[in-house]
Amino acid sequence: MEPASGSSSHNVAEGLLAHQVLQVGSSGAIYVEQPRAAARVPEPPHMLPGGIGRIVGRHHLLHEMDEAMTTPGSRCCMLWGLAGSGKTTLAVAWASSRIAEYPDGQFFVDMCAYSGTPRIETRDALRSFLATLGINRSDLPDNEAEWGGVFRAVTAGRRCLVIVDNVGSYEQVRDLVPGFGSVLVVTSRRAIPEMSVRHDARVIKLPLLTLDEGVELIAERVGFVRVEREQAAAQRIVQLLEGHPLALAIVSAKLAIQTTWTIDDAARGIEEEQSPLRFLDDAGLGIEVGRVISWSLDDLDAATTKVLYVASMLPSNECSVAVLCLVLDQPRRVGDRSLQALCLASLIDEISPGRYRFHDLMKAYLAETLGQVLDPAEQELTARRIRTVYLALSYAADRAIDPHRDSLPVDQELLAVAGSTSFTVAQALSWFESITASMTYLIEQARADDDFTFITRFARALNTFLYWRQDVTRTLSVQREAVAAAAAGDPAMEALSRRALGRAYADIGQLEPAKEQLRASMALDAASGDDSGRASSHHAMAELCLRSGDHRDALRWGLRAARESRNGNNVVREARGLYDAARALNELGHHSWARGLGLRSLAMCEERGNDYGRALALRLLGATGLRSGEVEEGCTWLERAWRVEESLGNFRSVRTILGQLEQAYGQGGNVSAVEEVRRALARLEHYPDLTQSTLVVGSPAI
Repeated sequence: MEPASGSSSHNVAEGLLAHQVLQVGSSGAIYVEQPRAAARVPEPPHMLPGGIGRIVGRHHLLHEMDEAMTTPGSRCCMLWGLAGSGKTTLAVAWASSRIAEYPDGQFFVDMCAYSGTPRIETRDALRSFLATLGINRSDLPDNEAEWGGVFRAVTAGRRCLVIVDNVGSYEQVRDLVPGFGSVLVVTSRRAIPEMSVRHDARVIKLPLLTLDEGVELIAERVGFVRVEREQAAAQRIVQLLEGHPLALAIVSAKLAIQTTWTIDDAARGIEEEQSPLRFLDDAGLGIEVGRVISWSLDDLDAATTKVLYVASMLPSNECSVAVLCLVLDQPRRVGDRSLQALCLASLIDEISPGRYRFHDLMKAYLAETLGQVLDPAEQELTARRIRTVYLALSYAADRAIDPHRDSLPVDQELLAVAGSTSFTVAQALSWFESITASMTYLIEQARADDDFTFITRFARALNTFLYWRQDVTRTLSVQREAVAAAAAGDPAMEALSRRALGRAYADIGQLEPAKEQLRASMALDAASGDDSGRASSHHAMAELCLRSGDHRDALRWGLRAARESRNGNNVVREARGLYDAARALNELGHHSWARGLGLRSLAMCEERGNDYGRALALRLLGATGLRSGEVEEGCTWLERAWRVEESLGNFRSVRTILGQLEQAYGQGGNVSAVEEVRRALARLEHYPDLTQSTLVVGSPAI
């Protein structure tokens, strides 16, 4: 550069631009920076939303978040869970109570992944965060991929708090992770594994509220005095909505607005609607639970969406992957993958390996929107397939309990499903226990679809289990449905159904209706020439006569059943007829004859491996020994019967046998034996269900 005119010992830098090169005498090139105007240091950002009231029932989660943020290394928390479970509320409540610990700024952004509005782009969130720190767009690199690095750099070494709310994927949050020293809270309906893998985040899934917590939430909004007056109604609302925070908040808002309503009015309003969503979403409050839930389905592909809706058509809120795969006719690994994807999206909860559960509100939403995914024909086919699978599994389970029962007439589709599974007795009983609450629903749906063959055969498959369970009310209801279905459209099953209904009437002591049904059954069997069915009716008449104290008629019916079964070469039924006759003889005082017939029945059952019949014969021999004064012999037979019935899982009979043994040993003064029996009875009280085992799901058992 040429020296300025009028040389002097130094140049004048006044007016030159910053970083401009100039010559100063012989000192060489130097840089001169003009002093900048003093920049205003921005205030630390305070972006947390307000309006968060006192948090209810989440104190253990707040403590867990505190732990996550005070551990060495990455301080990051990932909150996820069902739509409306209170993730944002928890995040903001935690942050609001700890503002003083993060004086360098609190950042908040709603990424709108589940909101029905366009999602926020990460670059827009970053630009907003950086602007609050005094960094303008012109100061940022041209390459937007570098903006995340700028944010990490300016927050490193500071005590900042960042909440990234309503995230749909890791890509939305990756560049919003602050630098070392700051903390991050992410909320999402989806589990985001990358947060744990890449940032060592504490992953917390939000549970729904407990009964007490739900009542407290209502009280916070409508008044503790009001809730105290109607505690039971408030509890009923919490139970009806399964402790769902958003749903409870909406009900509370309705109660706060409708000042003439009682809490019981709200509870009845929920109960009377076909779906709880009808009550919740008719509030005019600007928020609808159904719409909030719908956003969770937006990211699902078509195949996974179909799996979700088919699973929602199963008769209960619980879903077994093995059963669902049979309904969908797809491999287990495919069903597992779909259900795991739904679980990670908070659309269904995994309650144990291979078993999942829908929240009531989720199932209600799926039921209301089913027509958007499956047309009426597809819905009908799916419903029939579900019934086929449940009937097939019940048929297989019933065969496991009593393999010597007469086979049902079933079609090839049902046989194919039943043949793909196998049950132990314990697994069979567990299967029936798992569907007990759904039995009525399945029958009602079949009746609505005129699926009469399902009703009659399903009732037959349930009969032994319900008898063992002593569920006489459900047995009577199921068998009445079966008789009506047989008369309406399945005449081949009418005689069998009437026989089962007659036995159900006998179980509750209604002997005249029982006789009427059994006589009708015998007439139908005679007209069709069904000797086996007629023998079964004779056996049922023998049982009925024993109940009514008509022991001579019971003897006659039992011997007729045995004779006709022998003519038909039905050894199992013949042994049962001999058992009935022996019971009558024992009541008539002919103990030696009773013992003889009982031993014949026992031998026939043991030869055929009929454990169910063997247990009956052993019980008869035990009762005969006690009645004849041979107490020791009778107790020996009863102990053997006890073990057989226990192995079968028939704890109804086990209780009866133990009662007989306790009385017999007590009268004989056998203290140690009485104590053993009482311990066994105590174990039965501790395990009141039919089985202590857990249902094994999958092949070869379901």
